[in-house]
Amino acid sequence: MSTTQASRSIAMMMAVLGAAMTPSHAKPDLTQTTDMTLLSAKDIGYKFVYHDFSAVAPKTSQQDNLAAIQAYAKPRHYRVWLAIPCQPSLSPSQECLSTATKVLYMLDGNAAIDDLDQETLHALSQAQSSNMAPALVFIGYQTPYRFDVDARAYDYTPPLFDDTHEQKQSSANSSKAFQEKGRARLNGGAEQFYELIEQEIKPWVYEQLGNKPTQEAIWGHSYGGLFVLYTLFEHPQSYQQYFSADPSLWWQDGEMTQYWQAFQNQPITQLSILSTTKQLRLTFSQSQQQDAPVANTSTASTAAVSGLNKNEFANNICTMFQNNASYQFYNESHGELFTTSLLDSLQRF
Repeated sequence: MSTTQASRSIAMMMAVLGAAMTPSHAKPDLTQTTDMTLLSAKDIGYKFVYHDFSAVAPKTSQQDNLAAIQAYAKPRHYRVWLAIPCQPSLSPSQECLSTATKVLYMLDGNAAIDDLDQETLHALSQAQSSNMAPALVFIGYQTPYRFDVDARAYDYTPPLFDDTHEQKQSSANSSKAFQEKGRARLNGGAEQFYELIEQEIKPWVYEQLGNKPTQEAIWGHSYGGLFVLYTLFEHPQSYQQYFSADPSLWWQDGEMTQYWQAFQNQPITQLSILSTTKQLRLTFSQSQQQDAPVANTSTASTAAVSGLNKNEFANNICTMFQNNASYQFYNESHGELFTTSLLDSLQRF
């Protein structure tokens, strides 16, 4: 199968999936268990290995409603699956020989596995030349469900931006969790989650592959899309490609727009380097809930007051990254876009 044929195969799967969507898929079913049969499937061009990781319970400086906060301040337990692209090995002691030179990291790994099938992986393994099929890293949680809602709400959301923020916040300055606006669960753990990926998950991936890939990308949806943007704005050196699907721009009255403004305030020479060496793909649903809202209070941030919506944000960021950034709106709900954007990232990476 040629590269063009395999890409068309994945594109056809996206089209079939879109036609099969029904209103019942508009919102994700948080009680739905994950179908893990893909992990043991044969002749799909990949083999799966996994490893478990843990993180300590979040800390918070909030004293009000402490009992409710502590109910959510629990350690997080991760399960990370690595799909290694395989070629038949000449050695009888090995099942396959990995030659992967690029890797895609996917958040909400449980749901991502659930949404892929054998045909998609087989097509992907054949979509590139023998040493270019990507390794796939599914960063999930030790749960039978598609999502660990409370854990991801903490891991994927950034620390609150400080008005005096002029450089990357260290973990010492961004280690305090806070309650999500309008909800009891905790937010603010993105920096710690970033460090877990960099210091523990990536080294394990490199060890399994036998090398550090030359191309690395990250994909995330909703809060996961927010984390992708946070990583791009605060740690742009971490990946070459960023796939952000329906990022929750509404979160904390548009808090992410402050990170975006700080990113733009870097020296011109640095911005020029980033805009030509990094690639960004934004995908959006028709849901208005993902927009950054127009604030009504005098204490709101300037970014939030501007009422930056998805289309404005996409235009602004693509203007900066020029030919290295693109965006697309789909006539789908927020929940439906999860699978569509995942397949889009696999097709483009």
